Amino acid sequence: MKREIAPKPDWLKPLYPWQQQAIVVNGRTMAYLDEGDGKARPVLLLHGNPTWSFLYRDFIEPLTQARYRVIAPDWIGSGYSDHPRIDAALTMAHHIADLVSLIDQLQLRGFVIVGQDWGGPQGVGAALQRRERLAALVLMNTWLFTGYVGRFHSSPRPWTTWHAPLIGQYFMKRLKVLSQHGPSVTTKRGMTEDEARGYHHVYGEPDSDHVVLTWPRTIPMREGDRGWDDMLAIERRLPELAQVPTILLWAPEDNVFTIEYANRLKELLPHAEGPITFDRAAHFLQDDRGPDLAHAIVKFLNRTVGRLL
Repeated sequence: MKREIAPKPDWLKPLYPWQQQAIVVNGRTMAYLDEGDGKARPVLLLHGNPTWSFLYRDFIEPLTQARYRVIAPDWIGSGYSDHPRIDAALTMAHHIADLVSLIDQLQLRGFVIVGQDWGGPQGVGAALQRRERLAALVLMNTWLFTGYVGRFHSSPRPWTTWHAPLIGQYFMKRLKVLSQHGPSVTTKRGMTEDEARGYHHVYGEPDSDHVVLTWPRTIPMREGDRGWDDMLAIERRLPELAQVPTILLWAPEDNVFTIEYANRLKELLPHAEGPITFDRAAHFLQDDRGPDLAHAIVKFLNRTVGRLL
C-alpha cells in the first residue's frame, strides 16, 4: 500500500536530489529511497539517532554505479516517515517489525544490511526474522549485545542526564540537544549550514522529535531495562549468522560506540572481517567519511556476494 509523504524543500534538493517513496508498514507511513536496478542485489542503508536517510547521501551514487540496488528507509519517527508522539509506538520491536514489513512488501531477497547505531540491532533483528533472504552484513559503530556499557552510556554527563525522567525531557525536548545539534556538533570534517539544516529540519515541528528521546531510553544497560529482552534475543541468535559474510567498519574516534564495542562484536561474530578503522570520523562516520566507506562496502560486496542475484 502506497501513501504520499511531504515534499522536500527546494534548498534540500541539491544535497538530496533523490525522490523518496512511501509505503505503509504496520499502519504507519515509512519513507524510503529505492535507487538503482530493481534486479540488482538490494543494499539496505540503515541509520540511527537522530538522523535519517540523508546520512547516507554519499553512498547512493557509488553503490548504484557499482550496480547495486540501494534502499534507504527513514525509521518511523524520523526523517520523512510518520512521527508518532508516544513511546509505545517507537519500541525496538516496532522498528524491527516495520523493517520486516518493508522487506516483505518489496519482496527483497539476497539483501545486504548496512547498519550503524540503531541501524545495527534493528537491522539485524529484522534480518534474523528473514534469515533465508540475508546475503551479507556491514556493521558500523553499533552493538548487538547486552552486558557491556561503555563510558559514554554510564557517565552522568551527558548520557544519564539526558536519560533522566524530568531533566532528560528538558535537554531533549526544550534544548533539543540531539534533534537540532547532533551531527552538526560532532562532525569531524566540518559541515555547511545547509547540511546541518538537512539533518535537523525533519524535527522542526513541535514534538516531532519524540523518537530522539525514546531511542536513548530503549538502550538496555541492565536487566529489566526497556529493550533488554529484545537485544538479548538478538544476541542469542548471532551464531545463526556464522555463514553470512560480515565486515566491521569503525570510527575509533567515536566516543559513543568505541573500539571496545567492535572488539565485542568480533568475539560474537568471529568470522567477521575487521574491524577496519577510519580516522577523521566520529559517531556519524557516514557523514565524515562517506565516499571512503561506500568504496569499502562495494569492494567487500563485490568480493563476497556480487552485484546480481
